[in-house]
Amino acid sequence: MFNPYDQTQVYEASVHASLCAVREGFPHLTIRDIVEPPHQWFDAALARQIVMHILIREFGWPKRRVVEQEARSREAINRALRTIDDRMQHDRFASHYMVMAERARSLLFMHSTQTDNTEAA
Repeated sequence: MFNPYDQTQVYEASVHASLCAVREGFPHLTIRDIVEPPHQWFDAALARQIVMHILIREFGWPKRRVVEQEARSREAINRALRTIDDRMQHDRFASHYMVMAERARSLLFMHSTQTDNTEAA
């Protein structure tokens, strides 16, 4: 569980949920591959772009915040958004993206509603 009033914790939980959801959509990649795509691994780079897109478009994080937190350039973030927006024009990709985005929302919701078992004892 995280403090919903602490933006840093909420952001980190959003990133974690997005990474886990995209990892499920790209089962051959590890989280590490998505966070820092190996050179020439275009599928890992696409997965990373999807994570950034989910953070900004689905969770509503400002681009500036994502740039700062992820230590990426504004151009890299803007390129990710353009790439995924363009790919969303294709129904199969859009359908797969929506599955990952919904899973990210579900994971974030589950994480936000978990109770600490030690409190109940």
